[in-house]
Amino acid sequence: MIINKQQIGDSSLLAVEGVIKLGESARFLADALKRSLSDGDGHVLLDLSDVNYMDSTGIGELVGYLVRLRAEERKLILVRPSERIVQLLTVAGVASLFPTYDTVEDALAEEAGGT
Repeated sequence: MIINKQQIGDSSLLAVEGVIKLGESARFLADALKRSLSDGDGHVLLDLSDVNYMDSTGIGELVGYLVRLRAEERKLILVRPSERIVQLLTVAGVASLFPTYDTVEDALAEEAGGT
């Protein structure tokens, strides 16, 4: 798994490549989200366009950090999730919890000022 972080204004963009599942990849994602949380970044945009698989552990990490960010009036925003990832989140009953956009530009335009 590869995660590239880019600062965009007050928000951070984490571009994730690979799979998110029980073990090292889920911990790697959790560490990246934890750093964004502790760095005091604004909203966290998670580009999932290059994630081809996520298991329940990955979903759990997303929900856990969604709750932590909301407690600080920040958002975890999903960008370009594949249809498969959207289906997994829907089956898990959590898809509606996440603001989701087709592009980073759309996410930034819609969520600007909400930090």
